[in-house]
Amino acid sequence: MQAELELLQPQLVVAAAENEKMLIVIERESKEVETTSEKVRGEEAHANVQAAASQALKEECEADLAEAIPALTAALSALDTLKVILLSALPSSSCSYVHYVQVFLCLCCKQLAMRGIMFLSHLSGHPYIHCPSVH
Repeated sequence: MQAELELLQPQLVVAAAENEKMLIVIERESKEVETTSEKVRGEEAHANVQAAASQALKEECEADLAEAIPALTAALSALDTLKVILLSALPSSSCSYVHYVQVFLCLCCKQLAMRGIMFLSHLSGHPYIHCPSVH
């Protein structure tokens, strides 16, 4: 048995050296992992702050939208009740006022469209409204 142990001694020395090398590699990689983990935690905190800000902006936009949609729906309903006869019966002097109202409606709808509501195409296709190009 002693002879066998003496024969295995060189293999034990090689295995111990390999273990020492592996421990050095593991220690180095552990430091790298810790550095990367700290960086990821920092980025996660930053992302959480951005997510909270995005959520607040989303809620604000949804509140604005909830307020604007009924007004827009009422305006569209009012536009649908207009008849060509009523518009043609207006005196010619008041036609410029009708045009100003049309421009105003177009501006309002373009403002809403900038906020993500695409109702301008609905209004510009309305038979009683012609939206001039507004700059």
